[in-house]
Amino acid sequence: PVTAFFFMNEYRGSGYKGWQYLDTLDDPSFALGREYHVPIWYGIFAIFGMATYVLWYSNGLVHSIGPLMVAAVKFLLGLMWFPVFFYWQDIEATFTMSAVLWTANGITMVFYAGMFQMSGLMLIPEQIWLSYLSVWTYFLWNSSDNST
Repeated sequence: PVTAFFFMNEYRGSGYKGWQYLDTLDDPSFALGREYHVPIWYGIFAIFGMATYVLWYSNGLVHSIGPLMVAAVKFLLGLMWFPVFFYWQDIEATFTMSAVLWTANGITMVFYAGMFQMSGLMLIPEQIWLSYLSVWTYFLWNSSDNST
């Protein structure tokens, strides 16, 4: 998703101001540096892919279809976070998306762990990141004039 937005930025030319939007926000004191966000997202999606492969490999497609469908919904929600934050630049909606994504990841963890415990445990780093993201966007929402 991050790569897609990079290419979308290049395609749209200088009219896209999503990355500059970050500079207008008043980060809370606990915020990670912005240079860490992209590598963390890449890592999160890579770990999610590995956890999904482990689940599928250990149980087969037929037995894994329920958790994989839940994971597909969670993955689509994860992809939706980027346009809400960078394109629409709506902090309140981004906070809501972060909270929904946190919940969806928790549900996915339960489904994955129910089928193969290791695949559920592999999603813990994502849950930690989504917890940070939810708190970060909550503070951004409450401290900026950019909310709608």
